[in-house]
Amino acid sequence: MRKSNPQGYANLLSRVMESSEEMGEQVDPHFQDFKKAITLKGIESLGNRELHETVLAFKKAVDLYQKNAVSLKNAKPPVQVLGRHKQLVAAYQKYAADCALMLQSVDEDKHSVNADQFSKAEQAQDKDMDLVSKSFDRIMALLMR
Repeated sequence: MRKSNPQGYANLLSRVMESSEEMGEQVDPHFQDFKKAITLKGIESLGNRELHETVLAFKKAVDLYQKNAVSLKNAKPPVQVLGRHKQLVAAYQKYAADCALMLQSVDEDKHSVNADQFSKAEQAQDKDMDLVSKSFDRIMALLMR
């Protein structure tokens, strides 16, 4: 069994959180424009190119989040944070799944969106990321003791 490296583990967590935050900042303008358009005018108001760019941004984000979820799952946490790590992995996996659900709510070929699914995914993502952040903060606090 491979021994845990607390510093390496902390670095991995930091990279995952940083890349998630950076991706969130990249995809947010697409998300905000998309949400505004479907709320105010309907998805029909979006051009094919704009919808395609939004879907691509969502796909890029989902791919990163799924990759990060695997990295977290495969991480070797120190014993003192094992329980918190499991909570973090579960919350992050749920976040990645809810982001994928949001992407699935958009049908680019039919130029349509399942607004109910989109809204539920958005609400779930907010809760998920709150749990991810809290778990991350608790782990880092434990590691700094």
